[in-house]
Amino acid sequence: MDIQLFRTLLLVAKLGSVTHAAEQLNFTQPAITAQIRTLEGHFGVSLFERVGKKRVILNSAGQALVEYAERLVSVYDEMHISFQASMKRAEPIRIGSSTDMASYVLPSILREFQCRKINGIISVDIRTFLSDTIKGLEDNTFDIIIVNSKISNEKILQFPLVQERLVWVAQRDLAAGNNGCINIADYPFINFRPGSVYRSKYEEVLKKMKIDSVVEYNDAVSILHAVLDGLGVGVLPYVSVAPFLANGTLIEFVNAPKLYVTISLAFHRNKLLSPAMRALLSIFSEKANIENGIVDYLESI
Repeated sequence: MDIQLFRTLLLVAKLGSVTHAAEQLNFTQPAITAQIRTLEGHFGVSLFERVGKKRVILNSAGQALVEYAERLVSVYDEMHISFQASMKRAEPIRIGSSTDMASYVLPSILREFQCRKINGIISVDIRTFLSDTIKGLEDNTFDIIIVNSKISNEKILQFPLVQERLVWVAQRDLAAGNNGCINIADYPFINFRPGSVYRSKYEEVLKKMKIDSVVEYNDAVSILHAVLDGLGVGVLPYVSVAPFLANGTLIEFVNAPKLYVTISLAFHRNKLLSPAMRALLSIFSEKANIENGIVDYLESI
């Protein structure tokens, strides 16, 4: 039943006049009368007694219904205020990632999200393992995930974002101490642990060149620090080592095999996309350096 019927009842009871209630509510008198009759028809009772030509007063049934109506309208207004406040405090968009590359991909995305003054908060969680990140998407811990692997799950939609070059690098002083040798097989090799997407890109190269690891890490940040400390050669995303190549701290082995990795985003096929999430996905599409199909998908739903 329309809450407005109870608001009308309360106002007519307060003013003791259908005419005055109609004036305050900007309705016609017949419209107010019709609303009161709807209530009377629904509950099967008369609610008012007429006194004189224009004045009405509540009867016993009307007084009882007014008590319920006051509580009902009060709860309704409280609920409305509460939900309006929660809408202004939009739920955060939760992004999970299984790749350190997210730290390089996300900043420009998040800056644009802020510049457009989109009503939303973004929470980012970097996980070590791809399986943990995918599980977070499946159990709704994450709304979006950033990965550098192909996900084989028909319930998950995946869109490519960035194709990033991997480079073979070493500390300049280490190379100088080795007479500027450009053969990576002549240097200690700092490797990713087995199962890493990065390692899978060059595993066959290492076997052919009979290169063994001197130390292995599970993340790019640790390998970068090891390379900077002069422990050996490492393969890292170009974006993570660009500043050190520019200032001469590191050197790149340009004769080494060319390697690339694709960073992509994914979300659950049945995910209900909020306006803020749709806006964020559009920004991802704009900032991508390869065709991704995100906009086409958003327009299709």
